[in-house]
Amino acid sequence: MKRTLIIILTLALAAMTLCGCGASYAADSATSEAGSYYDSDFGWYEDYDVEEAVVEAAESSSSSVYDDSDVESSSRKLIKNRTMDVQTVEYDQFISDLKTYVSSFGGYIESSSESGNSYYSSSLRYSDFTIRIPADYYDEFAEAVGSMATVTYSYEYVNDVTSTYVDIEARLTALEAERDSFLQLMEKAETVEEILQIQSYLTDVNYEIESYTARLNTYDDQISYSTFYIYVSEVRRISTESSNPTVFERIKSNLSDNFYDIGEGFKDAFVWIVSAIPYIILVAVPVIIVVIIVRTAVKRSRKKKQETEE
Repeated sequence: MKRTLIIILTLALAAMTLCGCGASYAADSATSEAGSYYDSDFGWYEDYDVEEAVVEAAESSSSSVYDDSDVESSSRKLIKNRTMDVQTVEYDQFISDLKTYVSSFGGYIESSSESGNSYYSSSLRYSDFTIRIPADYYDEFAEAVGSMATVTYSYEYVNDVTSTYVDIEARLTALEAERDSFLQLMEKAETVEEILQIQSYLTDVNYEIESYTARLNTYDDQISYSTFYIYVSEVRRISTESSNPTVFERIKSNLSDNFYDIGEGFKDAFVWIVSAIPYIILVAVPVIIVVIIVRTAVKRSRKKKQETEE
């Protein structure tokens, strides 16, 4: 019995020795290929596990932000936007020319709306457009719009996102390196628990990579295509008043406006009278008939009275 027990203990000690050597070799291999995600003494236990490695990797990626040399060496990332209010007498022609210019510059109309000039109203029309134009043609398109109509308001806003852009690129690089390390570590995993744990961290890293990639794509679109917000108003007359008019220029402008308003008033009155002729006839005919009847009755009464007196 004692002999049998000694043999069993000897075999158990030999097995433990072999397992210890195998674990030490696997740990050294994992450390050399996948980084410090495996501890040679504790393996995948809670004293030093994958979560601790992820914390270190996350801190490392968070510190991988841009520096001044990165910004200076890269081209500026500018998002250009411009708002323009324009007035035109030839409304239909302007809209047609605007669409032609947008197409010729390689842009597109993102949204548009138009109001006025319905069946029950013939008021002046106005519309607004959101237009995307390649950034290389930003100035040329603005000049083209100004040449087609009178610009009453123009505001340009340029957003420099270079620092943010470079920062996102640096974070993406760090996250991709972290993902590659987890993939290498996945190849060394031996149990289902280890595989599931690494897969969970890989899912989180991939989600962050997709999120940062989407932000970069949005920035790329806004940088490569500038945005124009154009508000078009149809007018009957373009004002010629300068920005700093003298007294005589103001008097001349006011007189011109007053004469123009008076002329437009006569035109409107004439148009209203001509347009109201059907209603005038409908009202005038009964009135004329009544007047004729009354006058006839009065004449008969006077004639009868005269005959009576004679």
